[in-house]
Amino acid sequence: MRAAFRRRPLRWTLPGAILLALLLLQWWQPGWAARAELWSVDARFTLRGQEAPRFPIIIVALDESSAQSLGDLRGENIRMWPRSRWAELVEKIDALNPRLIGIDVMFDVPDPCNEANDVRLSEAIAAAGNVVLVSHLEHTGYFTYELTTLSPPIASLDLAAAGSGLVDLPLDDDGSIRRLVPVYSWEGQNHPTFSLVLATLYNGAPVRVDARDLQPDSALPINFRGPERTFRTVSMVDVLEGALSAGDARLFEDAIVLVGYTTLLEQDRHFAPFSTRQDSGDEGIAGVEIHANVIDTLLAGDWLRRPPAWLSITLVAVAGLVALAVLNLNEPARALLILSGYAAAYLIAGQLFFIRADFILPMAAPVAAAVAVGGAALGERWVFVEHEKRHLRQRFAGMMSEERLEAVMERWDRLLEAERPQKEAAILFADIRGFTSATETLMREGRIAEMVCFLTTYIDTMSEAVCAEGGVIYDIVGDGLMILFGVPEPDPEYARQAVKAAVDMALATETLQEAWPLRDCRPFGMGIGVHCGPVVDAVVGRGRRVKYAVIGDPVNTAARIESHCKAVMELPRPPGGQVPETVTILLSDRVYAQVREHVLVDESVPPFEARGKAEALEVVRLLGVCKDDRNCSGCAPEQ
Repeated sequence: MRAAFRRRPLRWTLPGAILLALLLLQWWQPGWAARAELWSVDARFTLRGQEAPRFPIIIVALDESSAQSLGDLRGENIRMWPRSRWAELVEKIDALNPRLIGIDVMFDVPDPCNEANDVRLSEAIAAAGNVVLVSHLEHTGYFTYELTTLSPPIASLDLAAAGSGLVDLPLDDDGSIRRLVPVYSWEGQNHPTFSLVLATLYNGAPVRVDARDLQPDSALPINFRGPERTFRTVSMVDVLEGALSAGDARLFEDAIVLVGYTTLLEQDRHFAPFSTRQDSGDEGIAGVEIHANVIDTLLAGDWLRRPPAWLSITLVAVAGLVALAVLNLNEPARALLILSGYAAAYLIAGQLFFIRADFILPMAAPVAAAVAVGGAALGERWVFVEHEKRHLRQRFAGMMSEERLEAVMERWDRLLEAERPQKEAAILFADIRGFTSATETLMREGRIAEMVCFLTTYIDTMSEAVCAEGGVIYDIVGDGLMILFGVPEPDPEYARQAVKAAVDMALATETLQEAWPLRDCRPFGMGIGVHCGPVVDAVVGRGRRVKYAVIGDPVNTAARIESHCKAVMELPRPPGGQVPETVTILLSDRVYAQVREHVLVDESVPPFEARGKAEALEVVRLLGVCKDDRNCSGCAPEQ
């Protein structure tokens, strides 16, 4: 991987710039991905599923059933109830021996029917001695002017109650409720919330909250237990008419009883975790049930913990660097698979932290960083890859058959690896005998254009013979050809293919005799040398200088064998075989050992000393190959 980075320093530029921008954004505007993060928290609640409440909390719902029953039976409208009826409800609940009664209904103005009803309710509340009422902060805005007023219960009720608290809960950017502010500050005084008052009275001591758990707006994330009706809910009409089952009646003993509206008309329903998005038609969760979740969270002390700012920045950096590192691997499919594995592991870790430690591991910003940086890396990679592939295609075009070229292009990235394995391959060198002197003669006679035309025909003819056997034309220098078999794509038949190609090239010279500019002076002839052994091939260079290189001693040895063809041409040649007498083909002993049973050779060629070689090279002269690939063992040229 390090080698890949060293080869492609520009691949860091755009993704690195995007990662740096995201880090600065996370530092300067930590809430830039807040909405997506909130949705990820909702998803974690859904994956966790419903949990049982930790404490006994009962909801007495002023629901549609109660509204319809009381309306049909008594002609009452619970939305316009006199306070005396509320007094009756308090007395009925108190008779069931609850620890606390919390009424989530505003009593901030006197009874419009009869003020005596307020006295009746205050007496019921005082007699119970455990009722908590709600107050409300009213926000009124006019253009740039905003006024906040406190709406507490009327004085007589407030004095009779065991306590009162603010019912306000902050809304997130998407209009959902996920947090509570335990204490609000208004006009220099601290006002606890309705849920905090109930939790404190139930505990008999203040609820301890670590300052580090509070968000910048002094809020705590609520640990919702589940969807609506996770807390035991009974209809108000059943309480009033004494229709509770014995089991439900026992649930009220020493419990916190919350009374509140659950009907749509009262508009006390809100979107929260376990309810779907607002545009889906979901009616949300009743406010009284949200308060039940808040109370249970405060009593259990398991409110959700959010990470410090430095951790979010660190996770964004790590996510971006991992995406950049992985997507710079040479194999995109493997890189995407690894990155997907990292992402899955991170998501699982986030869910486990959420379930086991009530900790909200940041998801949106790190995932966005991975996607943005990874997408930039992939896009930049595509640009670089297509650029390099275009150069490679141009370099390989004409060197090999179209089918082989496509196979190479499918695995081109392997050729870019610095640590390439050795491959067994055959190397064939060929050139025209007497080409230099022929060129000089034609230049003196002003016929050099004829040689240029002949070279074009010669290269086209040789290319057809080579590509037919799966060879790769590695280099063309004047009349000299260097041809590879077994690379770039490995082929176990590389030696036989090289020998067949050499014979096909030799036979093709017969059609070139008529095009040879000096045919009236001397025949057209060639020398071909073939050797095999381990080589290393790779693509070297980048940008404008991209080259396919083959390295190994067999390359030099094949070149020495081809040069020796000039001397062997002077040696007597036995008759027989398909190779024309104007062409000399020499095979190294290593090649001959692999194709011995399929070729006709002259073994009388003596070993020769080659420059740079400690030992003499042993070669044989190729006369032909067996037709139909039959075994040539035992065949020998006529002497």
